[in-house]
Amino acid sequence: MSKDSNDLNVSVIVPTYNERDNIPELIERIDKAMRSAGLSYEVIIVDDNSPDGTAEVARDLSSKYPIKVIKRPGKMGLSSAVVDGLKIARANVIAVMDADLQHPPEVLPELYIRIVNGCDIAIASRYVKGGSIKEWGLIRRIISKVATILAHIILPCTRGIKDVMSGYFMFRRDVIKGVKLNPKGFKILLEILAKGRHDNVCEVPYEFGIRKYGKSKLSSKEIINYVIHLIKLSPPYIKFAIVGASGTIVNLSIVALLKYVIGVIHEVAAAVGIEVSIVNNFILNDMWTFRGRRRGSRFVRLLKFHASSFAGILTQYAVSIATYHLITHESVSSQFIGILAGFIINYLISKSYVWR
Repeated sequence: MSKDSNDLNVSVIVPTYNERDNIPELIERIDKAMRSAGLSYEVIIVDDNSPDGTAEVARDLSSKYPIKVIKRPGKMGLSSAVVDGLKIARANVIAVMDADLQHPPEVLPELYIRIVNGCDIAIASRYVKGGSIKEWGLIRRIISKVATILAHIILPCTRGIKDVMSGYFMFRRDVIKGVKLNPKGFKILLEILAKGRHDNVCEVPYEFGIRKYGKSKLSSKEIINYVIHLIKLSPPYIKFAIVGASGTIVNLSIVALLKYVIGVIHEVAAAVGIEVSIVNNFILNDMWTFRGRRRGSRFVRLLKFHASSFAGILTQYAVSIATYHLITHESVSSQFIGILAGFIINYLISKSYVWR
């Protein structure tokens, strides 16, 4: 198997926090697996100042194995640890894995074979045929399944991948060339899949093992960070839809207030609801959905947003009025149907005219 131009096949990045007891066995197994396959490698331990002395144990092992150690000042997160490891990695093929021995090092050569044979990203997968998970409880399995479904819904690039939550994978350095990684939480694979340049993603089955020492890093905070990260990575039309949903709530609330509390006619309530929701949607889209596309003054963008929304407004208003008088005779449901009718037109025009 050919080596990379710098005579190093793989850089293995291992984020750590309180993994002192696992490090010696991990390194020994990585070394055995890679040498048996005839592969040259380096291991980059990125430690978040573990109080149990993980970094020191890794440094002691560096006299025997090709190990580099980065000791960071505090607990900064798994994904950012991978980004720091990338800065000093020398190989053109990068592997990422955990230190807890639940990711068997013996899978590394198979991942590398997939890369050599044309895969841009090779994922060690628990969910393809031949993969499995040892001793996970029902709650943990549900969390993993829901997280995967959310990723498939929000990130179209993940829909053909069964284990998008994997923390064990390998990729060509070119996949992230020129890409600014800004990961949050503990699932950097999602960041690479969403932002990286790749055509072929492969999955290699493996058995997710039992943690021998230490405890899981999964917490409610990490789950929240995952959801926030997922939304940040979503394509603009998903963000536009989320903003539109908030505008829908504002719109319908205004209509209900004016119609059923204050007592104004439906035509006036519908018009005021539309205008307030337009201002709401503009502010959120300007600050979030199309933040990187902002040009000129905010006031000018607001005027352009109104102009670009004109077709959607007309569609929304006309459908709302027609539905009210011809079908439902109920204000809130009529307004909601009008909102759905105007959404696609609003998105397409906003993307091409307001935030080009």
